Amino acid sequence: MNKRAWQCLRLEVPAACADDVSAWAYALGSCGLQAEEVGERTQLSAYFAADPARDLAGIRRELTHRLSALGSMSPIGTECVEERDWEAEWRRFFAPVWATERIVVHPSWIPVEIAEGQSAVSIDPKMAFGTGAHESTQLCLQALECYLRPGARCLDLGTGSGILSIAAALLGAGPVLALDIDEKAVANARENLVHNRIGSGQVKVRLGGVEAVAERSFDLVLANIQSHVLRPLLAPLRGLLAADGRIAFSGLLTREEAAFCRWVAEAKLEVDTTLAKGAWTCVVARNSGGQLD
Repeated sequence: MNKRAWQCLRLEVPAACADDVSAWAYALGSCGLQAEEVGERTQLSAYFAADPARDLAGIRRELTHRLSALGSMSPIGTECVEERDWEAEWRRFFAPVWATERIVVHPSWIPVEIAEGQSAVSIDPKMAFGTGAHESTQLCLQALECYLRPGARCLDLGTGSGILSIAAALLGAGPVLALDIDEKAVANARENLVHNRIGSGQVKVRLGGVEAVAERSFDLVLANIQSHVLRPLLAPLRGLLAADGRIAFSGLLTREEAAFCRWVAEAKLEVDTTLAKGAWTCVVARNSGGQLD
């Protein structure tokens, strides 16, 4: 079997600009980022799918142009990273992260201590997104804490490593359905359920997207996905909401918030609240009760 590979752009930026540069990389299509602080500088590794149709040279030129405006002219290195190297990199950089005041995410090989009322989510991310370090994941976990009711039916769309589903189960959610279109993410999420001693009666992980649950109803939907992927899913997701249900849309850049809220309104959803951290925003919406055109 051929190993999957990613193109990696490596660059160094002032630490104060790292969030902005990370947001640019995600907006340009990055599927994952790593950051390492070195004094007042941050070394970033931005990963892109090795797709022949992807204009990596164009992405590199765009990042170079934006960096020059910051007065940062560090060269951008390019290399191909095979699948086996990815997991080794995660293990090198993944440390416990307090994603919220109540939820800590940690790798299985580093134990943590928690107090009463706190939850520890053990994650070995492997090839799937979701270590708790990224602001979009932390915002989604904040929304989960705010809106989850005991026994709530939850949908985790684009589950990745399963971090949101596991946190929902630990916080008292009823049946949780975790979906992902990536077979390896599905396998990784199932492994992480085992790490956290969560059975399939609490969380079911399935391969597929919104179309796989068209006949179901959910009290809380978690969608930590980029805006261009979310936009065509807004109306179908509205159809999955219970009467008083909520959807937490994360993975959104702050500069996308106004446009995304307009799309939400067009889908007959009403914004309840927005949460922000760094360059990222989470929009929580509910069914407005209107009829779709």
